[in-house]
Amino acid sequence: MDHTGTTDPGESVSESALLLQIQALGQLPSPSHTALRLFSLLQSEDHGLNEIAAVVKSDPALTVRLLRLANRPGNGAVRPVAAVEEALMRLGVNAAVHLSAGLSVLDKAMSSGGSEVHSYVDLCHRSLAAAVASEWICGRTSVPAGSAEMFTCCLLARVGQLALLRFYPEPYSALMETVDDVEDLLHQERQNFGMDHLSIGVALLRDWGFPDFLVDVIRQSESSADNMSGQERVALMGQVLRASWDLAPMVTRGRDASLQARAREVMASFGINIPESEIGEWVSQLQASWKLWNRDMPNNAPEGSGPLAEAGLSSGKFSSVEVILHAPRSAQAPAWQKALEKAGFSVKTVSAIESVRGQAIAGHPTIVVISFEDASGSDQMTAIRKLVASMGGPVILVSGGADEITVAHLLEAGVEAVLSPQVSGELMAAQVARLLRHVLLHQTLESERGTHRRILSQLALTTRKLHRQTLTDPLTGLANRRMGDAFLKRHWAQAERRQTPLSCMVIDLDNFKKINDAYGHDAGDRVLQVMAEILKRQLRQEDLVVRLGGDEFLMICPLTTEAEMSVLRNRLQVAVSKTVLETGPLGFSAGVAQRDTQTMKGPEDLLRVADQRLMSLKRGRR
Repeated sequence: MDHTGTTDPGESVSESALLLQIQALGQLPSPSHTALRLFSLLQSEDHGLNEIAAVVKSDPALTVRLLRLANRPGNGAVRPVAAVEEALMRLGVNAAVHLSAGLSVLDKAMSSGGSEVHSYVDLCHRSLAAAVASEWICGRTSVPAGSAEMFTCCLLARVGQLALLRFYPEPYSALMETVDDVEDLLHQERQNFGMDHLSIGVALLRDWGFPDFLVDVIRQSESSADNMSGQERVALMGQVLRASWDLAPMVTRGRDASLQARAREVMASFGINIPESEIGEWVSQLQASWKLWNRDMPNNAPEGSGPLAEAGLSSGKFSSVEVILHAPRSAQAPAWQKALEKAGFSVKTVSAIESVRGQAIAGHPTIVVISFEDASGSDQMTAIRKLVASMGGPVILVSGGADEITVAHLLEAGVEAVLSPQVSGELMAAQVARLLRHVLLHQTLESERGTHRRILSQLALTTRKLHRQTLTDPLTGLANRRMGDAFLKRHWAQAERRQTPLSCMVIDLDNFKKINDAYGHDAGDRVLQVMAEILKRQLRQEDLVVRLGGDEFLMICPLTTEAEMSVLRNRLQVAVSKTVLETGPLGFSAGVAQRDTQTMKGPEDLLRVADQRLMSLKRGRR
């Protein structure tokens, strides 16, 4: 078993310990109940296609999406499928279940209040755009992966970032805006928050039962572009995933020129040269697919839409309160304008609806007053809905002949108030003032909420750092005895339940007391730090290295046999022998033990056997 790992537990704690910590913070991204039921069925021994299909059919949105992906162009199918069972067979049951998890994570993220932080919503859209881009790439390249597999990898590749945005919305959002390179971002995350999005994502995916193969693809995609190595299929899928995320921002923004140029570069990297005369059509297909998938997302109204968003009414900048007045045919319009100006409002009259839209986008209108002769017809209602959606602030509609049902529909469409054409100037000014008070109250509440979020975010970050300090050794940055005990108990229980191997190694430095006596404690501390670094470099993602105290260390390795631990010990001895210090050669003794169901009752027995073997070895050298 290869113990060469890519993570640095001095900066990021072990996966199991990390999962415990992020679960304690709460508000984690998670799959839907339907997806979890599918996972549960998949892991049972007696599941069948009909049982899986029945669960899928209980979720209409998931049914539509699976059928859409199964019927994607270019998949080699001779006929479209209309039945869920056929879609599952074409996609593969496992791939379909994983896809349902990815889609449901984004759905829940978009509908659970994440829109309070723009970066959260933007990240959800980019995840979906990357997935659509991967589908587009896979349809035109000979990538040895199903489109559903790549689609799911893209959806969940940055789930760790969603978690960090939940934990620390303000500081992490600011970090995302200033750091573009993924490797630099991972480093900054560990420096600022004591964890990184890749480790969080891996921990979450494994906890949900996500296959290791696809987790490796996600890991590979966040490696350096020059360092994409390993299993050929994993490396190639990692390249597709990275390219898809590279295209995602341009897909969401709909920038044809830059998207076309980058799409040609991406395809060229896979050995496909697209003629310049054809790239426009290729990219149009990509953008059409994006619009199709994006329209199903919760809360997917275009960015900046809605009565308050474009007006910036929550920004706290009210140097003047402006009313846009469109009433070219109303005899009451002069009275309304006079009363509004008398009340202190700045009134701007416009003669055409198009001008109202232009003013709403260009400036900061607070209230929009529009006179509409008849609002009772379906065509008029549609026009009013579009109008309200394009306005930059709350809309008051003046319309005659509106019965109660029509008024109800108008209010449902987003109109704040419906007034009679004969309304007096004083009542109009009172209605505008009432709406303004609501806007100001909303602004105040949003400001207070922002302050509370910042305070809670800083408090959570401080708590997180303090919690981390209680679980790590300050000198070496390794896990301390407390974290080691919790980690060992957790994996002992897993090994017992799954009947898998679990081994540990107790390590003691040779002649450490002599080093302290001869060179001082500062030199001794340096020896401990160097040894800790050597141990870290031999870790896998699932292992944990612990400083027990003094010059004693412990390595806990799940899914590892005693024979494999002996190989690890030999590799450690080679690494230590190459280390030259001012205090002389560095040496250590190690005792290895594997969980034995016949002689061991608990994790303390495993540690005791390893420690006994260490002591026996040291006595034999005397």
